[in-house]
Amino acid sequence: MAEVDITINNRLYRISCKDGEEERINSLAGLLDNQVKQLAEKIGQLGEARMILLASLVLLDKSDETQKDTEKILSTTAEKIEALLEKFSNESK
Repeated sequence: MAEVDITINNRLYRISCKDGEEERINSLAGLLDNQVKQLAEKIGQLGEARMILLASLVLLDKSDETQKDTEKILSTTAEKIEALLEKFSNESK
């Protein structure tokens, strides 16, 4: 098992992860750290735990919205493909 040092809000954390996941963990930690910094600029420091909690909630909200948007796009695309298949099926008869 690998260990990764990450920095969130100027504080160093050492966390364990599966071997080979170090780069992904660093990338995710960078996203979280950036969100914490943005929140700190807007609302000031609220304490370490609250800042990380708020940043995590903001990122999860963005992820949820992206997932919903992706599902809508996939649904619309599937409907268009089905319509095209129906059109071609009718034309070949």
